[in-house]
Amino acid sequence: MKKKKNVYKNRKSMNEMHEFYDETLASLNVPYVDSYIRTSFGRTHSLLVGDPGKPRVCTIHGGNGITTLNLKLFLPLLKDFSIIAPDVVGMPGKSAPYRNISSSKDEYGIWIKEVLDHYKVDKISFVVSSYSSAMFLSFAKSYPEMVDKALLLVPSGIAHGPVMPMLSNMMVPFIKYYFHPTVKGLNGVIQCMGGKGDEDWRRFFNLMMSGYKMEMRPPREYKKDELNCIRSPLLIIASDNDIFFPADRVFKKAKEIFCKCSVHCVRIKSKHLPSEKVMIKVCNKTTEFF
Repeated sequence: MKKKKNVYKNRKSMNEMHEFYDETLASLNVPYVDSYIRTSFGRTHSLLVGDPGKPRVCTIHGGNGITTLNLKLFLPLLKDFSIIAPDVVGMPGKSAPYRNISSSKDEYGIWIKEVLDHYKVDKISFVVSSYSSAMFLSFAKSYPEMVDKALLLVPSGIAHGPVMPMLSNMMVPFIKYYFHPTVKGLNGVIQCMGGKGDEDWRRFFNLMMSGYKMEMRPPREYKKDELNCIRSPLLIIASDNDIFFPADRVFKKAKEIFCKCSVHCVRIKSKHLPSEKVMIKVCNKTTEFF
């Protein structure tokens, strides 16, 4: 395994992210067991959250995201499920801080399989969003028999929004903040992404953009002939106000590429990062679907 450069600016930045991880995990006030799993792409830290006697689902945080805030979004699911939640290698969290996984080579599917093998999973439902939807599709095309059902929230891997608005409204402010952090710059990012008024997300965006070298390459989009093997029901939830993966484009393309499975499309009023109120509805819909 070839190691790449550390994704943090320095050890201080990494330690601050780990401290944030521990604080936000404790604030969820849920039972969990954490594990370190050896994978082909580096050591992977993973959580098993909730009552281990309940049915398990797997969730994976989005690109440049973090497990604890992803769990915060899907916390209502713990009423009916326990959750397997790995930290993606090369992204914020406690897994190996090196980008060793290639989206273009479908290596995320292999990584997910190795994580699930640790938990002795034969078949499981998925709860994924944004970048991790493409990670899930990488897994589902290679191991379709292991997928029970899946929620794809504001999903990547299907269709993206217009490139210029994404660059001007998001990528440029992200890069500017990385080199010259200002309150105005942070507010601009939050205004576009969502998460306004949530101090945890605000703290995370600050840490992520100031001390972590973001993954700027988008996940690849999948074609119809790659996904013919998927038979599992999919719930796709998207928003017209999502600058990255707008609902109209996602729903239209989903109906074309998922031709061998049932697809349920639901529209929400949200930016890319849904509010707590919207997420309650999303989780209720997901529970009904599962």
